[in-house]
Amino acid sequence: MGVTCVSQMPVAEGKSVQQTVELLTRKLEMLGAEKQGTFCVDCETYHTASSTLGSQGQAGKLMYVMHNSEYPLSCFALFENGPCLIADTNFDVLMVKLKGFFQSAKASKIETRGTRYQYCDFLVKVTEKRKPNQ
Repeated sequence: MGVTCVSQMPVAEGKSVQQTVELLTRKLEMLGAEKQGTFCVDCETYHTASSTLGSQGQAGKLMYVMHNSEYPLSCFALFENGPCLIADTNFDVLMVKLKGFFQSAKASKIETRGTRYQYCDFLVKVTEKRKPNQ
């Protein structure tokens, strides 16, 4: 298992986001990074259903269900301030059956796609900032 670091690159003055991404990828390639294809990560946010909250005023918990193209047979569920669950891709079907406990937050699905590079021991994934799916 490695370490993951997410970095946000500022958009160069007078440049578009796409031009900044192209500049970054050219720099990676000049360093000798090898293009290894593409990747996709999506995430949907769920919150605890109001019927499961014990007393009024109690804050609901969030759960994030993610898919990563690098792990096509797995689904990841990260609980707010809690454990991480790794399950089969069929976990999404279970979430539908658990709608009495967890409900999908409105406009809560996001997706990002990009290019994957390998530079020495590092994997670098470059993507543009994506707006949530509506």
